[in-house]
Amino acid sequence: MSQWPRDQDARKDEGVSARAFFIAFVAACVLSFAPCGWAQYRSTQWTADSGLPQNSVRGIVHAADGYLWVATLDGIAKFDGLRFTVYNKSNTPGITSNRFVAMAEGDGGDLWMASEDGNLIRYRAGHFQRMGEAEGLRPYSVGAITYDHRGGFWVDSDDRVYRWAPQSGRFEREAFDRDDTRFIPLWWGGTGFWAIQNGNLVCFTRGHLTTHLLPKTLTLAHIQGVAVGGDDVVWIGTTDGHLGRLVDGSLAVGKGTVTTDWLSSKREGWRGQIAPDFRRTVIFPSDGIEKGIPYNVVVADDEDNMWVGSEDEGLFRVQRQSIKSLSSTQGLASDGVYPVMESSAGDMWVGSWPAGLTRVHDGRVTAFTKADGVPGLVTALAEDRSGTIWVGSHNGVRIFSHGRLIVPPGIPEEKLPVVQVIHPMGDGAMMLGTPKGIYLLAGSNSRWMTTRDGLASDDVRVILEDRRGDTWVGGYGGLTRIHNGVMTRWTEAEGLPSNNIRAIDQDSAGEIWVGTYDGGIGWLHNGKWAVFNQSSGLYDNGAFQILEDGQERFWISSNRGIYRVSRRQLIDVAEGHEKRVDSVAYGRADGMLSMECNGGVWPAGAKDAHGFLWFPTEKGVAIVDPTSVSVDNLPPKVVIESASVEHKVQTAVDQVVMRPGETNLEVQYTALSYSRPEQISFRYKLDGVDENWQEVGHRRTAYYTHLPPGDYIFRVTARNSDGVESLADSTLRVTVIPPFYRRWWFFALIILTTLGILWLLWNRRAQEVAREQASQQAFSRELIASQENERRRIAAELHDSLGQRLIIINNLALFLLKTKGKVRSEEDKQETIEEISSEATQAIEETRAISYALRPFQLDRLGLTKAIQAMLTKVERASEIELKADIQDIDDAFPEELRINFYRIVQEGLNNIVKHSHATQGTVTAHRTKSSVVLTISDNGQGLPSEPRNMKPGAGGFGLTGIRERAMLMSGTLQIKSENGNGTVLVIHFPLEKRSAYDEPSN
Repeated sequence: MSQWPRDQDARKDEGVSARAFFIAFVAACVLSFAPCGWAQYRSTQWTADSGLPQNSVRGIVHAADGYLWVATLDGIAKFDGLRFTVYNKSNTPGITSNRFVAMAEGDGGDLWMASEDGNLIRYRAGHFQRMGEAEGLRPYSVGAITYDHRGGFWVDSDDRVYRWAPQSGRFEREAFDRDDTRFIPLWWGGTGFWAIQNGNLVCFTRGHLTTHLLPKTLTLAHIQGVAVGGDDVVWIGTTDGHLGRLVDGSLAVGKGTVTTDWLSSKREGWRGQIAPDFRRTVIFPSDGIEKGIPYNVVVADDEDNMWVGSEDEGLFRVQRQSIKSLSSTQGLASDGVYPVMESSAGDMWVGSWPAGLTRVHDGRVTAFTKADGVPGLVTALAEDRSGTIWVGSHNGVRIFSHGRLIVPPGIPEEKLPVVQVIHPMGDGAMMLGTPKGIYLLAGSNSRWMTTRDGLASDDVRVILEDRRGDTWVGGYGGLTRIHNGVMTRWTEAEGLPSNNIRAIDQDSAGEIWVGTYDGGIGWLHNGKWAVFNQSSGLYDNGAFQILEDGQERFWISSNRGIYRVSRRQLIDVAEGHEKRVDSVAYGRADGMLSMECNGGVWPAGAKDAHGFLWFPTEKGVAIVDPTSVSVDNLPPKVVIESASVEHKVQTAVDQVVMRPGETNLEVQYTALSYSRPEQISFRYKLDGVDENWQEVGHRRTAYYTHLPPGDYIFRVTARNSDGVESLADSTLRVTVIPPFYRRWWFFALIILTTLGILWLLWNRRAQEVAREQASQQAFSRELIASQENERRRIAAELHDSLGQRLIIINNLALFLLKTKGKVRSEEDKQETIEEISSEATQAIEETRAISYALRPFQLDRLGLTKAIQAMLTKVERASEIELKADIQDIDDAFPEELRINFYRIVQEGLNNIVKHSHATQGTVTAHRTKSSVVLTISDNGQGLPSEPRNMKPGAGGFGLTGIRERAMLMSGTLQIKSENGNGTVLVIHFPLEKRSAYDEPSN
């Protein structure tokens, strides 16, 4: 399909016509302003600067998936109302060229796209596929496409017409396509094909085949191109530059651009223009003038928005204006509007800066300037009981009289501060609110009222008298109510949303509401303030004026435009029935010339007799007709677009798997609503993590970090600006795989391993206990055996030695006493007595030996230290072993009952040296410190064998076992160092229970 050439002359004629219409419209508005008669539209534009791939749009489809798909000369874009997702040859398999010339939606929601390289691309189930010979088409052969409203789809391939057959999955040639016919694409992309058969014009468009008679003078050689409009009217362009409409075989040829009515009667004031080169322009009223957009395709969505794809100018959304504007263009004195008031006569009075006053009377706009007595910047408007208009300014107060502004009587000679609000009182007095308090203009009773008199603030900006007769005074400092002369004040400390009061309103139910500069709005209910701000769902925290419409909706002005809230919903939020209020915002896209509203002087807006709401802005007055404002009742469709793990986009959008070590999850979601997509609010939750829904406002990304292992369901829902919620949540399954050390088998392994280790430790301890018990039993057996041997030895010694000697003594004594038979001589008696004495002496020595073996008498007589030294001397004399001793004073080192054990250890050690070591030298040392006694017994003998035998007990014990057991009884630790052939060293550490006043000797 060739691009359209530019026609500068046609464009120039179109521009002259637009300028003429503009001049006529302005003149009419200055003479008669009637906002209720307007039907205006506003357009929003997207270009390559705002995310569109390219500014020439060749196709638009509002697809079954809810997205708006846009075909351009540099790729395909998927649009959700805010963001474009671009698909092109560089990032999408299946796309062969970025230059797309047409697009249509087919059966089952498939998208069909024709590219400039002659290929046909199908988008299905998230994938792009080039149609080729397997589908019945020759590659690079497609010249045009068309479709019908039932999902049928046709292509022109190699000048032949083919229909897509979903059952076979192939393109099949149409029956009406004859071999002698060559079909040519219709001029407007995506509309169909045409051919000449038997001198007639045959057109196939949108699923219909039509035949038209041609004038005999019109041949194929004279036809530049053919186009068919949405009304099935056939347009023919000729080679001589003319454009004609074919009607009943006649060609009505016009010169220049043709203007026609728009097909849809819903589009008030819309027209279409067709240039001789087939360029089309849609024209609609906007801001009081006609605006034209050259277009390739126009599509309406389900919300009655018109989407216009233009050539070189991008994508447009055209919506009916919700707000009309009145500015200096229509006759206002100036654009910077502040106070706006309706008089009892039905006139609207508008005060503006830098100077001027405007009256709108019966549709006529009349401006008054300095020449008419306007003193300067108009800051306040009011009407007294007699119908006189009062005007406050930076240069005093004036009243309107006979077309001029004059100074009212009673004004003090001294210059008043800036009058920010004027309020008439029932007795004829006037309250003039200024930055320095209220000046009560009451003739001779005129006076000032300030904070000293009970006002909450001297900077007075709004005064309202309610239906009960109470007077409410607000300003920068708080709110005051005057009831029967008694003043009640409120500030932030008493619950006001802010001390900066800009508006006071009494609603249709008689309730008092206040608007603030920076704290939202407040509702006085049962003596307490309910506060609403952005965290409660308000569009902005500024509330310069609050006006109620006939449907109990509040319209509120702010620095960011005008927003609307439901009074009923505000009350429901205050009473806890709902969590947030829904706000609908209006701005430039809705017809405002400036989003910045003005306030801080009074009245900052008014409701006229028709119910229209007038708000002052930086560029004129914004006028709202609440009855004509459309409400979006279509639930937004929520879509989860993508999920990213560690900032890597996952391919699947129904499930996300997070593996060990992956901690960051991001979910991108959107809502497919196109009237006010920027005002859609979202909430989401992750089942199993979030107990409650997370209200996230307009944010379209969810973030989660360090999720515990498990399976979760992510849910997201949306609500449009009119409070309509999506019908169903969009869900995403999330699986967090635990690391190996948090899986069930690892826990089972840990438990089994722990049980195994515990079993091994228990078994080892049991074996140690068994060994200890066996050792104890062996020790007990040896101890018993030793005791029995000791008893046996003592018994044998008593019987064999001491007993025999006592028998001998007894016999000798009996022998001496016998007198029968013969007389003993003195010498015999003496000899017998000496024998008895000798035997007694021997018995005594043997008794001493037995006693010493049981307990050495030296231990009690001499002490432990000298007893050991005596034992060493005795052993050395009785053996051939040279013994060396170094025994420090240890007499009081041990309790008395334990000294025998220490003695026996030394005794047993010496016994082992004498009997088993074959040593020539031995050493015994006993060194004492403040905390222990260290006993060392060593020799230079043959050492212990590799498998030491159980040495036989000596005179005082039973070998090494006895030494070890006695050491344990004294809490000592035994160490044995022995090498075969290099002697043996026994070292025993005995801890001392108490530190004695003993000075360790220096070595």
